[in-house]
Amino acid sequence: MKNYVLCATLDEDCFNTLKNLKRDIDLKHAKVHLVTIVEIQVYNIDLTPFIYPLEAQYPSIESAAITLLKGLQHSLGIEDENVLTKCMFTSNREETIKQYLESVNADLVVTASRGKHGVAGLFSSSFTDHLIKFAPCDVLAMRPRK
Repeated sequence: MKNYVLCATLDEDCFNTLKNLKRDIDLKHAKVHLVTIVEIQVYNIDLTPFIYPLEAQYPSIESAAITLLKGLQHSLGIEDENVLTKCMFTSNREETIKQYLESVNADLVVTASRGKHGVAGLFSSSFTDHLIKFAPCDVLAMRPRK
């Protein structure tokens, strides 16, 4: 059985792009990991560090994220026994997803790019670019439809 990891940001554009996956790949005969990563931000306000989100907020954020990922699961037509939904909190999302892909022995990771062009597209610092360069498995980067 194939082992696929779908990385999703929790926005409508990403979900709409990933919903197109059901016509390209057979997800019914695979183990599918629906993963979102919440990046922990540290800000300095008047020389006092401020961390967002706070640890106390993790359960409510995770619950909302899992609900959204379950909606994506149903849109893709994936049965409950073949899916694992996961919300992770980290300050280094690139390294976290790389370690996760290694730990689950992923065959394929799928991500939705934002489709930036022009000056915004010149800099290769995006999550998708990082996966293409360093993922320990095949990568499918899906572009948004116009």
